[in-house]
Amino acid sequence: MSDKKESHKQKSAVTEKSTTPYHLSANDSPENIITQVQLRGENYNEWARAMRTALRAKKIWLHCGSIKHTSDDSTEQEDWWTVNSMLVSWILNTIEPVLRSTITYQEIAKELWDDIKERLSVGNGPRIQQLKYELIECKQQGLTIMNY
Repeated sequence: MSDKKESHKQKSAVTEKSTTPYHLSANDSPENIITQVQLRGENYNEWARAMRTALRAKKIWLHCGSIKHTSDDSTEQEDWWTVNSMLVSWILNTIEPVLRSTITYQEIAKELWDDIKERLSVGNGPRIQQLKYELIECKQQGLTIMNY
């Protein structure tokens, strides 16, 4: 009978969800690399997508967006700083060393994320216009669908 209770407790612990946005697992550490996609500059969109996915899987993506720094001296502030510092480490660990040296040091994960986005997500306006023009000029000109 006690084996069943113990088994149930173990299953509950595995399926139990954290209700705090400051939860880190025992396996989380600052030296972890949470995605294999390394930011090189020209691959910002790929890197950002991989990072968002990894951070959502860890249920801490909100720290790069909507969870704001608290100003009171509560334990929540200490938890916020712990998760924020972990995020800054993870973000920096996925950036190519040459590029990392050019990134402004930011202590706040959201500010770091926004700085990287502002610098590296710039679209190529002339190329976009060229592609739009080529699409407009794309015509079948009497060819069959198979030949076109």
